[in-house]
Amino acid sequence: MSRPPETLLADFPPAGTPPSANLPSGTPPSGTLAARPPLARGGVTTRLLLILVPLVLLAAAGTAFVAMRTSRAVVERFAVDYGQDLASKQASEIAAITREKIAFVEGLARQVEAMVATGTADRRVVAKYVERTALAHPTLVGFWFLAEPDFMGKDGDFRNGDTVLGLSETGRFAIYYVSDGQGGVKPGEIRPDFYRDEYYVRPAQSRARQAIPPYLYTVLGRPVWMISYTIPVIVDGRLIGVAGTDLSLEQRAEELDARRPLGGNIYMINREGNWTYHPEHALLATKATVGEGPQFQLAPDELAHVLKVEGYEAERLDTGGRRIRRYAVPMTFFPGDNRRMLLFDVPVAGLSAPFAGIGTAIIVAALGAGLLISLVMVAAVRSIVGVPLARVARTIDLLDRGVPVVVSGTERKDEIGGIARALDRFRGTLAERDRLQAQVEERTTALERMLAGVGAAKDAIVLFDPGYTVLYANPAAISLLGAPDAEAVVGRQWLELLTPETVALAEEGRLRRRDDLLATGYAHTVNEKWESIWGRTMEVYETTLSLRPNGDIVLVLRDVSAARRVAREREELQRQLLQQDKMEAIGRLAGGVAHDFNNLLGAMLGYVEFLLDDLDPQDKAHSYVARINAVGKRAKELVGQILTFARSDKGELQAVSPVAVLEEARGILRSAVPATTEMTFQIAGSVPNVRANPTQLVQVLMNLVINAHDARRGEGGRIRIRLFPGPAPADARVLEGRWQEHEALPFDKSRPHVVLEVEDEGHGMPMEVMTRLFEPFFTTKGKGRGTGLGMPVVYGIVRAHGGGMTVLSAEGEGTLLRVTLPVGGPGAVAAPLLAPATHKTTPRRRLRILVVDDAAEMGDMLLEGLSRRGHEVAICETPAEALEVFEENPLAFDAVVSDQTMPGMTGMALIALLKTRRPDLPCVLYTGYSERADEKAVLAAGADAFFLKPVVVERLAAKVEALCAVRPSAPPSPGV
Repeated sequence: MSRPPETLLADFPPAGTPPSANLPSGTPPSGTLAARPPLARGGVTTRLLLILVPLVLLAAAGTAFVAMRTSRAVVERFAVDYGQDLASKQASEIAAITREKIAFVEGLARQVEAMVATGTADRRVVAKYVERTALAHPTLVGFWFLAEPDFMGKDGDFRNGDTVLGLSETGRFAIYYVSDGQGGVKPGEIRPDFYRDEYYVRPAQSRARQAIPPYLYTVLGRPVWMISYTIPVIVDGRLIGVAGTDLSLEQRAEELDARRPLGGNIYMINREGNWTYHPEHALLATKATVGEGPQFQLAPDELAHVLKVEGYEAERLDTGGRRIRRYAVPMTFFPGDNRRMLLFDVPVAGLSAPFAGIGTAIIVAALGAGLLISLVMVAAVRSIVGVPLARVARTIDLLDRGVPVVVSGTERKDEIGGIARALDRFRGTLAERDRLQAQVEERTTALERMLAGVGAAKDAIVLFDPGYTVLYANPAAISLLGAPDAEAVVGRQWLELLTPETVALAEEGRLRRRDDLLATGYAHTVNEKWESIWGRTMEVYETTLSLRPNGDIVLVLRDVSAARRVAREREELQRQLLQQDKMEAIGRLAGGVAHDFNNLLGAMLGYVEFLLDDLDPQDKAHSYVARINAVGKRAKELVGQILTFARSDKGELQAVSPVAVLEEARGILRSAVPATTEMTFQIAGSVPNVRANPTQLVQVLMNLVINAHDARRGEGGRIRIRLFPGPAPADARVLEGRWQEHEALPFDKSRPHVVLEVEDEGHGMPMEVMTRLFEPFFTTKGKGRGTGLGMPVVYGIVRAHGGGMTVLSAEGEGTLLRVTLPVGGPGAVAAPLLAPATHKTTPRRRLRILVVDDAAEMGDMLLEGLSRRGHEVAICETPAEALEVFEENPLAFDAVVSDQTMPGMTGMALIALLKTRRPDLPCVLYTGYSERADEKAVLAAGADAFFLKPVVVERLAAKVEALCAVRPSAPPSPGV
């Protein structure tokens, strides 16, 4: 039956109570627990080990005894194998030494075979080769080559001649070099009947290499026992001769005397039973003695193996009575060689010495294994029995002291597992008490943390009961209300803390919040104009209400006035950015249209000039053409305004005094405005220079003044033009709210700048017109009174100069347009505002001119105009065609006139290519519109002159003629 938590808690002492206070009477305190005998410290474990360890050690001793009995046979087997390996090693090493010497003879044989096969056999060369080889190997007794008759040159040529090259008796070629005993070599004596001796006959007849058994031969007057190794020299199946080397048995014996492994002796014997090596040099080349007993060198059964060249092992006693083991190993010096054996005699005691410690090692290993097994058993018994019992005892001790611990071993199925499960059930009872106590502490800590977080929040957080009485308010709420402390807020109705005006404004939203709160448990609103009874206000505020399960309500109040202002400013910036993008797009469209229109207008005005030249001024048609010319020039001005708006460049900038520009423009402005309109100029005493284009500044003034004049009411009015250093003071009419202000082109007011203002007393405009004032083709002047391009041109020029534009206006009260230009540049400069008139002149010489333009009407007009001045003109419609014509004869033309915008290549690129071939070629570029082509860029790219469309033919021709006048004329070219 379950019990309530209160009852369970009653069974446990409060926190901090010593464990002994909760024990039944008669139970000793935990401090006396150490007097209790340990449950498992040596009792069971010790008894098991006292039985098992002696048994293991006894088994290890028996194993060692048996191993000792068998170790002798193991040692004997190891010794036999060891001796066999030593014998094989000695045989291999000695054979390798001999094979190295045989290789010298094989090299000589191969050399002679190659010489005979190629027809270059020469006894002198072979003799020199034998001498050099013998000299390089002074340890050899001799090195020789014996030839068949008439090989290596005819015998008759050498008979009775040089004995080194041929024997006087036979004429055979025989060469033999022997060591002179002093590190050099000298020719040795050769018997004339050498071809009958065994060292020549055996290899000559067998046609195979041979090892000649020991024989006695006189070398330098001394008989020497030697062994020869011979190789027959055969070419195309014919025996040419025999090459060989001689090894002294005594010299080889001296080389082998140092080989005494394990204190034994080595011998070499051939299949005839002759000693080819013996430690007693007097026995070299003698027959081995055969018989039973140590006084004989070979036993009869050994001799049988030697004659067959078969390996064997034998044990015998030496003359001193020692046991000697003999290993016989066949020795091979070259393929097919099977004539000798190596005998290796070694004392049996010497063979067994390296393995003498095997028995001791076996005993030590057996005892070590027994000891290791004992240690493993000790660890196993301790792990299986001792450690679990010690862990149970330690767990009981910890539980008795009130320390929380996890009981291990409950999964075991033996008695130790039963004890562990009983302890675990007891531990669960204690853990439940500790869990309840920890839960109370955890919830208390969580509540403290929550209150700390709410108190640190920047938003105002208020807790109400269902009747909206304040139960709690965090410090941010106290600060937002402006209350002196929390006591002035807690316990009061929320609406009592707000002004009546705030309560009235929020009444409608309050009812909606109540419905949302009852329906979903959540409500959110944003309101304006909030004020507490302590005088704190918010322009815009956000409220969030949450309904708790017990009916309480949580209010989160946030001041979002600053965020609302930031959002409005962002919206205004986005609107300005969209407006700027739209104006740039319209500008590019207007520039493209103006470019195409310029081609048509240029051609038309050119032909009109031709008609004016050709017609009699008294002719009525002349007046008609003059009117067409006037209208065309007005169209030219209109296109110029469009291009000014569309172009993003500032033209050529220079240090300009705005006062000088304004003074120069007074007369032009005065003539543009009727006398009925009063125009006043106000200039501050010291206005700094600006970096600008003076012609474009005059255009800005003209457009602003004409726009102000068109906005007048009636026939009169007044226009005020002011120029002063910035910043501009705040306008009182805007501050009072009577006028509105629109910053059409933002400008950083912290930069030094100059302010130009044009103000009228006209009709004024609302904000929706102010925001569209600088849009291309937008106008309020009515049909036929405006093109809608004047103000966009002003906008484009000011923007290109890095300035700003601001409009201030109110309907019925006039408009003020303010232009700000950044300060920069020394001096006071005013460029001439009117271009000089063009006078017709007669060219000094006839020029050959190449015109490149993809517009046929423009090209035809230039062809006509330049031809009328007496020049030869060729027309190309594409840059590719022009390059092809030019490549045919680069000297065919005196000058090139090109349009900028053409298919496949720009005029600037074309001029650059032409200049690479003829740097002195005068080139003129003209364009109707290009974002990348202004006069500065064109001249920097290599052109010599630049014109804007529509082009006046007279001016273009005069410029070309002037350029060609300073350059020598190109030689005439056929066909041009």
